[in-house]
Amino acid sequence: MSIQTTKGAMQKLSVLLMFFVFLFYGCDNSTEVQNSGLSVTFYSGGSLQKVQNNTLQLNVVKALIRNLKFKSASSNDSSDIKLGPFVIHLNPNGINNEVMISNIPPGSYDRIRFEIHKVEDSETPPDPDFKDGESGSDRYSVIIKGSFNGNPFIYKSRRSTYQDIELQTPITIEDSKSVNLTITVNPYSWFFDEGDYLDPSDPSNESEIEMSIEHSFKDAFQDNNKDGSPD
Repeated sequence: MSIQTTKGAMQKLSVLLMFFVFLFYGCDNSTEVQNSGLSVTFYSGGSLQKVQNNTLQLNVVKALIRNLKFKSASSNDSSDIKLGPFVIHLNPNGINNEVMISNIPPGSYDRIRFEIHKVEDSETPPDPDFKDGESGSDRYSVIIKGSFNGNPFIYKSRRSTYQDIELQTPITIEDSKSVNLTITVNPYSWFFDEGDYLDPSDPSNESEIEMSIEHSFKDAFQDNNKDGSPD
């Protein structure tokens, strides 16, 4: 091998070593936000007690969500986590339903906000149940399937509502640490008034049911073991 060939090989090796040194030290200095391991679960206490006469069985409860935000406990800053729209499935029998969230900036947060969202005419929902045909009146935000006194029903809400929940205790998000936030909601309460269940198929009950849905998302707290109780 000639001296010129050996010199060229050594130059190539030197460049390659410099590249690996840059790669190794450059990664340590990265400012990219890491995944936080944040999850949000929805917990229901199941059916209600002391119902007078009627029976209600819920099988499917789902809502369309968008503009999920966490508000900072120390400033007016907010963090838009997942713009959506996306579907949450609320298990009516008390079992957690989980939404995984990544890349929320580290910090302390004391409020969560989101919109229960009626599909707009221009949108294609992630679940076709939320949009029927082409009419603007055939767009939905919440869908419930079940039976009332043994008779099947499907209830579809056409109302968009904004939810603003203050956390009992602020949650702290840190890089590479898992945190779970539980939001409690009982879908059976949407059809409950004055000690008895309302018939979801009766149009005269619609206003009362809609108001109950809007005001049912009240409580949120850190719940890392996902048992439906504050840690």
